[in-house]
Amino acid sequence: MAWATADSKTKAPAKTAFGEEYYATLFAKKVAAQEGSQIRMALVGHENTAKTGLALSFAYTEADKKAGKKVFIFDFDNSAQSIIDYAYPDDPNIVRLPIHDENDESIFNEDNTVNWLALIDKTQWFVNIVAKEDPENVAGVVFDGGSSFLKICEMAMRESLVRKGIISDEGDTFNQKEWQERNRLFRQTLNRVHGLAFSKVFFTFHLKAIKQYMDDGSGRKVLMSIGERPEWENGSMRLFSQQIFLNRFMKKADAAAGVKADKSMAEGEWTIRATVEEMKGKNMEHLGQTYDVLTVKKGDVNWLGLPMLEW
Repeated sequence: MAWATADSKTKAPAKTAFGEEYYATLFAKKVAAQEGSQIRMALVGHENTAKTGLALSFAYTEADKKAGKKVFIFDFDNSAQSIIDYAYPDDPNIVRLPIHDENDESIFNEDNTVNWLALIDKTQWFVNIVAKEDPENVAGVVFDGGSSFLKICEMAMRESLVRKGIISDEGDTFNQKEWQERNRLFRQTLNRVHGLAFSKVFFTFHLKAIKQYMDDGSGRKVLMSIGERPEWENGSMRLFSQQIFLNRFMKKADAAAGVKADKSMAEGEWTIRATVEEMKGKNMEHLGQTYDVLTVKKGDVNWLGLPMLEW
């Protein structure tokens, strides 16, 4: 199945007729995927909070490795390779799919600017290719950098509006109705990935500050941070039956880096902690609990993971 995004220079092939054989095969894949637990998890946190590493530890267990199963990583942040090299060196069954690849000429215009619509097409083609894999041979899928993909969708929307003459420049403002095109592109892709016939699919997202103008005590209105929320499209939450929020702790807080304070820690120490915010089905007893995932003390790195949640 191919998806067309309007105005993209990438043309999708003509749609073929789907009959009994196609749907019988699709049904068989879904049945195979249902044999184990269905994991559709969001891992949310600021940069450097082990989202990708934790997702990989869930998606690619020792049993998966021994069975020779594959993991596919849609890498929107261009940061997964360093984690793969560190934790899974020379493992041919971890397949990284870089989306914004500087060596891929298909995603650039003739003037070397990014063709955002082509990036959407590339993502959708990769999803379609991965969808053809036999579920018996796939350990899991990691959609790494969902917040970056949301930005790609926004830029594709802006590019489309410029081409249509609705706005004159990609920096122009537009109304709520036009924002719906970004949301459509985002939902269309996430729904497709969510529906893949594999038992384990993981999505990572960044946190963003919620800001509001408030009185600073002197009568002046200043823009202040009043909290945080996942950087995803508002309707995304319903897709994830499991949600884990990750935070980094040090002795002193660093709001700019998303670091929270734990005064019991020594100088130079830091810890990444995971809070189970949503857990439907298996592992419900861990809902609301917080666990250490990684600790650094006196230069020693200790990876703990979340073995109590591994499927």
